[in-house]
Amino acid sequence: MLSFLIGASKISAQTYNWVGSTSDFYAASNWTSTDGPVLFDNASFRIARTNGLGTSPVIGQFIDWQPGIFDATGGNLTVNADFNCFFNDFLNGTVTINTGATFTCRNIIRVGREGMGTVNVNGTLRANNTDTWQGIFIGVLANGNGTVNVNSGGVVNGGYQVEVGTRNNYPTGALNVNEGGLSEAYWATVVGPNGTINVNGGTINAGQALLIGDLYVDPDGAPGTIGAIVGQLNVNAGTVTVNHNDLDAPAFNLHENSKVTIDNGTLRIMRTGTDFTPQINDHVAAGRIVPAAGKEIVVAYDGIYTTVTAQTTSAASDFLQNAFTVYPNPASDFITIQSNNVVTGTANISIVNLIGEVVLQTKLSSVSNTFNISSLASGVYMLRAEAGNASSTIKIIKK
Repeated sequence: MLSFLIGASKISAQTYNWVGSTSDFYAASNWTSTDGPVLFDNASFRIARTNGLGTSPVIGQFIDWQPGIFDATGGNLTVNADFNCFFNDFLNGTVTINTGATFTCRNIIRVGREGMGTVNVNGTLRANNTDTWQGIFIGVLANGNGTVNVNSGGVVNGGYQVEVGTRNNYPTGALNVNEGGLSEAYWATVVGPNGTINVNGGTINAGQALLIGDLYVDPDGAPGTIGAIVGQLNVNAGTVTVNHNDLDAPAFNLHENSKVTIDNGTLRIMRTGTDFTPQINDHVAAGRIVPAAGKEIVVAYDGIYTTVTAQTTSAASDFLQNAFTVYPNPASDFITIQSNNVVTGTANISIVNLIGEVVLQTKLSSVSNTFNISSLASGVYMLRAEAGNASSTIKIIKK
């Protein structure tokens, strides 16, 4: 793991408990207090807990009050205006953050801790504190079962990390990033053995690392049960980018029994000047990265991104059925690569020297493409086209 988890300490403080005679979150009559009157100010550290009793609370206005700890231990909570807290341990029940509202926790957010929790994000859910570690955990501890649905216009920002079904007891977690939604972290997005991420047209900026099937537990913590599949990522549509800030040493780590399925979306690793094609191909060969039914995995590198997509088997093979023509050959600066049949798919083009090193790569997705080879030294090369499991090779000469 890239960081450690800061646990909640036992704090003795004035506690507000929701009783809910109306839905107004800031009506003092909706709360009981363990010590002194109910005051929504920042004069002292307070704990606020909603619990599903009485009328469901609605945060309908912004008030400059930051509970030291805010927990939603059950029931429904609707957030229609900005709300800030320092620490959250439980977001259980159903929490809906609507468009225009931002739910901010300075430290750690835990969705579905030791029970069921669902957060529907139409606005923003974020952990945000430059002075300490911050993160969002979906599914926490034994019997934890958390779900976060990021809908159109919704944003989940974990600060340092977003973790799904990770750490002690291997809880269940699901992150669904739907069309128009965004999930983002700076350091890492981590999926535990019972965690699942579904990208349904949205965007994930995973951070420097994307870890699927991570088995880490905290010091003195206990692991949980592992199934046949150890962590899942389903890229149904949309884009997952690893290392979206182009940092040094990106990590894309898959447990040997994890499963990444690519359908109509794109998985890509960003690092200028580094080609991750060999690592991706190893995962494909091992069955850890698989295409949706009727498709084949296609891997390409453009000098910045190593991109993984899936295309229909027939489309991937059509380009190569009758091979292709390269001209002029020999050539000095440019060659034209022309398909001898109608192209319905995309081929990865590699130029390989005589000792087997790939010296240039590109994609070919039309009947005729021009390819710049001026950077190559004079000599004989092999031009290889690959689409899915099909490939074709032709010799070229650089003058």
